Amino acid sequence: MLGTAVESVWTHLTGPDAGPEAAHRVLPDPALSLAFACRREPGGRPIDPRMLLIGPKSRPFLFRPPAGSQLVAVRIKLEWAEPLLGLAPGEHLDSQPDLASVLPRFAASALPHLEETLTPDDAVVVLVEALRRWVGTEPRHRPGVEGLALDLLRASNGRGGVDGVAVRVGASARHLRRSVRRRAGVSLKGYARTLRFLAAVTDADRAVTPQWARIAADAGFCDQSHLVRESQALCGMAPAAVDRERRAEAEMSNRRRAS
Repeated sequence: MLGTAVESVWTHLTGPDAGPEAAHRVLPDPALSLAFACRREPGGRPIDPRMLLIGPKSRPFLFRPPAGSQLVAVRIKLEWAEPLLGLAPGEHLDSQPDLASVLPRFAASALPHLEETLTPDDAVVVLVEALRRWVGTEPRHRPGVEGLALDLLRASNGRGGVDGVAVRVGASARHLRRSVRRRAGVSLKGYARTLRFLAAVTDADRAVTPQWARIAADAGFCDQSHLVRESQALCGMAPAAVDRERRAEAEMSNRRRAS
């Protein structure tokens, strides 16, 4: 069942020699994550361990982790936040509270086991298993048409129009918009818009030299100018500037690993 509700597992590791200039731009992200954060002693024992709820992001922000910090997280589909965890994702938009303040019993059950891990990979396994135990064999209920619609948009990277998605799930566009807003805390149109932008950014990441006109067309934008406008609206930067920043960060990370 977790395979249906969980989008991915992710990690963010900051080098031990990272300076104050080290920063990562978190892009708009229509998902909710349960995370374990710490630094580690040379032998792997966690220092300052804590758990976080990382709410969906409607806007970008600069994440400036301290040197040596580690984050491992389980990324949960928005429409599953309430069935699995009893959380309304819209109430945690653009926030990152300590998990103990939101899900105290889950944090209390998972954190002692996470404190025994020695590597980020260990922590991933423990975090997923803790979530599996917490949820049990069956959630309190399963998403309805909103889950079907958002899965369709995820599969197409946001390229399905609202009316077309509504037809495919057998609901009126008005009912579907209301259901997605109520259960996932986002607008259906805004969700698709963010997915298209993230698909374009990911496509550019894979290219040696991004060809923006092709990337825009493949991601479902009318043209390159449309992609530029959406990037400015969602990220405050042109897509080429986003790409340069991400490449510089990746290059710095590669240099640290090679040294």
